[in-house]
Amino acid sequence: MNFLKHNKFFFSLLFLFLVLFTSLQFISCNSGENLEEIISSIKGEEQKAGSLNEELLLYEGLSEDASLATDDLLTLSTLEKDQHRFWNNILNPSDNIFTNWKNKSPESINADLTRLYSRLRSMCKKNNIDCNQNESTGSNPFGVANQAEEKKYGFGLSSYDGFWPSFSKNEAKLLGIQSKIISTLIEYLTESSNGEHRINLLTVSREPVGEEDSQHIAGDQLTSPNFTDKLVRFTGGIKSFAFVIEFKGHTSHARSFINQLRPPFLVKDLIVSRSVELGNSFTPQSAPSPFPSETSNSATPLPIVQNVESTFTFLIEYVYEIERDFESFLVRSLKTVQLNEEPLQKFLELSGNSKIGSRLDKIFLNREIR
Repeated sequence: MNFLKHNKFFFSLLFLFLVLFTSLQFISCNSGENLEEIISSIKGEEQKAGSLNEELLLYEGLSEDASLATDDLLTLSTLEKDQHRFWNNILNPSDNIFTNWKNKSPESINADLTRLYSRLRSMCKKNNIDCNQNESTGSNPFGVANQAEEKKYGFGLSSYDGFWPSFSKNEAKLLGIQSKIISTLIEYLTESSNGEHRINLLTVSREPVGEEDSQHIAGDQLTSPNFTDKLVRFTGGIKSFAFVIEFKGHTSHARSFINQLRPPFLVKDLIVSRSVELGNSFTPQSAPSPFPSETSNSATPLPIVQNVESTFTFLIEYVYEIERDFESFLVRSLKTVQLNEEPLQKFLELSGNSKIGSRLDKIFLNREIR
């Protein structure tokens, strides 16, 4: 007992260590199973992290790809904007006869066509233009010009001078549009004439606008071989009319005529043929002298060309419709293709089609509802 009394501190520490050891032993025994579960969980997370790293390797370089895609987006938006501006300039909606056409009945178009004949003939007569002079009988024995031939000239619409078949509404519309285009071409030709030299209008040919027109167009039909290969139109993209106008005149006439052909008129081909008349083409040369002299000039004088007329044949295309509905194309594509809206909106803004965004928002909203 005295030993215990004298060593109270020692035994107190011994008891404390014994309690602490017992407690730790108890805790260790109870947490052994939990520790194994924790270790197993850690190993599982390590495996998941490894698999995620492997998957991330598949997406390595996406930042560079995204940067390249952004550059491509800018290029495409610029290209789309330039294409829209280019084809809009070709179509020229403000001056395009087809675009600005007001609906008329076939009877009204017939009346307009009847007035057109007399107006064009009078216009040509006032502006020093002969119509189909090379096919007329020329001067008659009485010295009076044959006016009947000129009055019958139909400017590519000869079949409907006093005759009007049963056209459908659409075919009559297209024929009316063609008559306005031909009228514009004749006006350009009259602007090219002058009082010094005459223009001889030979032919105006056109394409038929439908089945009924094909049956009556006769000699006014455009029959040049392979002319369609020279046009810009193609099925499902660009629609146009083709015309051939042929006249005899001076180079200044043709140059002035070309300068007036602005879009939607496109000059697709030009053939120039020299008009040669043996009796008037050049001044006769003097006969050689039978007594040559040392002082005489041995050089032969060049002939002086007096007839400088040429026959000009123009293939002219009139673009009247361009099927380039960018909005419908996007709407059809978005119904089946999933994409990020932000780049699309950016593309529309840069390409000048931001107004389409409101309609696309409705499509995206309908997708979310479904």
